Amino acid sequence: MKQSFWKWTGILLTGMVVGCYTAFVAENYWNWFVVPALHASEVSFLEMLGMIWLLQLITSRSTTMEDGKWKVLASAVELCVPAEKQEELAALTENSTLDAFLQGFSQVFGQLFSNTLMLGAGFVLHLFV
Repeated sequence: MKQSFWKWTGILLTGMVVGCYTAFVAENYWNWFVVPALHASEVSFLEMLGMIWLLQLITSRSTTMEDGKWKVLASAVELCVPAEKQEELAALTENSTLDAFLQGFSQVFGQLFSNTLMLGAGFVLHLFV
């Protein structure tokens, strides 16, 4: 239970950091390009963060039902595996947990790298505009 709490706390904090950095990059893009082109008002970091959260709220879809279906399917497959193959199934499940961690890790740092690249490119473009 305690390990699960810290795991989810770490995931939440990581998501918040990446989301805030994304809002920072979007705020700069808005203020560099949208304000002069459309004569719009500048936005603050908190306003951009709120807009990003709103867009995520509107565009996100719940995967709770899909997750439940996958859990049922995994349980059914586990019941069908013969006793002599249970160890191999356990090893496969352990490897998939590591794969999920690595996939999440690469998504987070991919997003951070992409945001940083876009911020740098936008800044250079902003200097020429």
